[in-house]
Amino acid sequence: MIPEENSLILFKFGATKWMKSLKDGKVSFSCPGQYINIAKDTGNSEQGDLYEGVFARVKETDPRIEQCRGKLGEDLEILPDGDFVLLRRKSTYFIPTFCFYSFRGLDLLQNVTQPGLQQVRHDFDERMYSGFSSNAVLNVHPDDAPATLIIQARPFYEQIMQSIRREGFGIEISHINYTLFENEEFYIEPTDQRKELFYKFPQYSYQREARILLHGLKINNLNERYTLNIGPLSDEDAPLVAGIKMYFEVSADIEELDSVES
Repeated sequence: MIPEENSLILFKFGATKWMKSLKDGKVSFSCPGQYINIAKDTGNSEQGDLYEGVFARVKETDPRIEQCRGKLGEDLEILPDGDFVLLRRKSTYFIPTFCFYSFRGLDLLQNVTQPGLQQVRHDFDERMYSGFSSNAVLNVHPDDAPATLIIQARPFYEQIMQSIRREGFGIEISHINYTLFENEEFYIEPTDQRKELFYKFPQYSYQREARILLHGLKINNLNERYTLNIGPLSDEDAPLVAGIKMYFEVSADIEELDSVES
């Protein structure tokens, strides 16, 4: 039985040249500050996120604001939001981050209405193409055309971890939580693990995002990237689909479990 939280398969969307580079084993880490600037400078709220990395939304009078000032000092950023404020660490702008689309067991069950052996189809939200690629440009060069890299989760994870051990970095890998920020107020204790980078507002839930954070490395310029070489991904483990929008189907044998009385 597959745990509902486990990734079944991963996807990465982007220009063909960058997807080929990833398939060659070059995992390119950007940083949250880049996503913030994209939202500020271009208004692209799919690829960019103005509130990337916030760890709290509290009332202006909340005593935890002063506690954070004492703990974080000049690193604390306070963003006005009506009668509330959003809190973020300026240093979070520079944490190396790699994001991908993760299809999990719980996603598989969304389109299932009955048990038994069946084909389950999954369609990507249109914004995964419009927001992350240049498919609207006519006569685009093939290297810049949109592409999707389909990645088997386990081999990719093993190659990532082997490279991380070699380089000596710390690492955090997790799926994004889209429910906490539904609340009018929220607070995530700011720690060295940067857990706030695994939370986003519900409007981004269509991205089904999982992330890798690197600790022990800081990107010095928001336009810079860090490339982790993990070795090529095989055609079997990472086929590349270039130039077209796609959906996928999986064969699944769904069993209905008996409820267990507590």
